[in-house]
Amino acid sequence: MGASGAPGPEPPASDPYALHAVLIEPQLARFRALCGLEGVPLTTSFEGWHRHAILAPDRVFLFPRDRSRLPGLRRDAAVLAALEGRGVPAPRLLGRWDDRGVSPYPFIAVSRLPGRTWSQLEGAAGLEAVTALAGALGAAVATWHRLERRTLPRTIPRQRNDVSRALDAGMQGPATGAARRLGLPRRTATAWLRRLEPLAGLPDVLVHGDLNEGQILVDGGLRVTGILDWETAHVGHPLKDFDFGEWGYGIFAWDAHFDRLHRVMWRAYAAARDVPLPPWQAVHLFYCLRWVAWFEQRPETDPWGRARLATCLDRLRRLG
Repeated sequence: MGASGAPGPEPPASDPYALHAVLIEPQLARFRALCGLEGVPLTTSFEGWHRHAILAPDRVFLFPRDRSRLPGLRRDAAVLAALEGRGVPAPRLLGRWDDRGVSPYPFIAVSRLPGRTWSQLEGAAGLEAVTALAGALGAAVATWHRLERRTLPRTIPRQRNDVSRALDAGMQGPATGAARRLGLPRRTATAWLRRLEPLAGLPDVLVHGDLNEGQILVDGGLRVTGILDWETAHVGHPLKDFDFGEWGYGIFAWDAHFDRLHRVMWRAYAAARDVPLPPWQAVHLFYCLRWVAWFEQRPETDPWGRARLATCLDRLRRLG
């Protein structure tokens, strides 16, 4: 999980030891002077796999962990700059610095958004709350999917994501294998494949690319207040932002209800996109088949994986 923004109201009192894990004292003094942070309480976040974060009450400063993370930070900055003022719930890019007196690598600042990450809330959430989140998230996804591609910076790459590759390669293998497991006739797999055909024709859009519980900020009414960490953003197949497989294990507590979540999320998305789209059942079928294929290939035979496979097969049986 990244840290492009931080949940909660005011940060607690500054912890110099935590701050020094990012910037030693001379660097920290230079950082405060350079960024106008004299006397401002600062805290840290080390949750990001690719960056450290220093949090001020109104801003978040992002520092790459090493040189290999610089392309992701640059892409994050380019995407945030392109999204500003376009109705997307994303932080605003506030500044970029390249000052060796502070850090050997460039760093950026983004606005700090209100709300809490869904990862902080999902453990206590019931099905109704998860369903409400799915609807709010579907509408939020539409805000960046409906942007005109020609208006996006060329630094945002176009790439075939794993959804594109799966559809390009054809889903015949997963469909045939799942039908065989369920004891269904071959014509069932053929019918599934026909239902997937409209998905292959969906035009590429700007996708977040790593949408998960740690990137979603919500308020007390479960409205999406922000989507964080855009370093994997690209122009690609839109279904990439509907993949619960990008999430942690928590979402799979509700895998028996993924049909409901896909229905609510896709319908909210379709209403906000206001363009012709395949029905939600096609999206649900696609992911059922992908997960069946994936769980079948797991080298370990742990009870969790077996239970997930059984649930996926049950959802496919209900789809018919």
